Amino acid sequence: MPFKFHEPHRHRVPKARYRVRNWAEYDRGLVQRGDVRVWISAEALAHWTAACRSTPGGQRRFSNLAVETVLVLGALYKLPLRQTEGFVRSLIELTRLELTVPDHTTLARRRRTMQTTEFRWPRTKPVDIVIDSTGLKFHGAGEWARAKHGESRRSWRKLHISVNPDDNEIIAFELTDDDTSDAAMIGDLVAASGGNIRAVIADGAYDGEPTYDAIRAARPPGSPPKIVIPPKAPSIPDRGDPHGGSERKRHAAEIARHGRMAWQRRHGYGKRSLAETAFSRIKTINGGRLTSRTFGSQQNEIAVHIKIANRNMLMARPVSERVR
Repeated sequence: MPFKFHEPHRHRVPKARYRVRNWAEYDRGLVQRGDVRVWISAEALAHWTAACRSTPGGQRRFSNLAVETVLVLGALYKLPLRQTEGFVRSLIELTRLELTVPDHTTLARRRRTMQTTEFRWPRTKPVDIVIDSTGLKFHGAGEWARAKHGESRRSWRKLHISVNPDDNEIIAFELTDDDTSDAAMIGDLVAASGGNIRAVIADGAYDGEPTYDAIRAARPPGSPPKIVIPPKAPSIPDRGDPHGGSERKRHAAEIARHGRMAWQRRHGYGKRSLAETAFSRIKTINGGRLTSRTFGSQQNEIAVHIKIANRNMLMARPVSERVR
């Protein structure tokens, strides 16, 4: 990245300044994020009770949409399940609705297997996607305690996401254990990101011909996306050396001729930093940790967090310009 390239001379470079052009609209959106009525939809209230099932087994009292709404409110205000139950129950009583709120044991049980509803923005034109991963702690002090005391329950989960850098929407995600490599998940993320993908951007951790093959296999052969992944330093040939015809080798030859900075500017590699912005929005919601202990519950928990992050950006997104 440019900021890493210029790090030794950074003290001579003035800090960039930006001005928000849509401040009035952005301000109203930030206020709206805290409005509880935004997060309780009329559809959820109308379908609060689960439909009767015709197969053997007990009848559910609450629909998946009702359970998801309660979990969204709990995650939004950073409440444990017991406090979430009390908070939503008080809202229902204040609004004088004749609805029963699921208790915390029901929320914990249903969170393991429920299907969360997707929240995607309408896409009308081709987009670039940025792919990256980060770690999320769960149940304990983390990797150091596991290595020192041999406690297998204390570990990390790795969150892989695909982001549209033009509007900061998190398009797709995968949650895995901490031993899963980044390159192993890139094909699944590209496949889950939908159609009209113009370019796939990722950092050097994804470099390698298997990554290119996985991206090509995930997309229709008639519309392959451009792949923007910087080759690692040992892969860069000497200037003027012949190169093979693969896209990765062409990137390496271009860096050898014109330099890494010129390659980044030409291919829009600077958009990759917006994946870090998306991780920051997610960790603002969950504090960088998961409260669930089972993998199924953790998948639904992070799905709720990503849904909140996307809706927050849809309600309030700043439009900035650089101040010269």
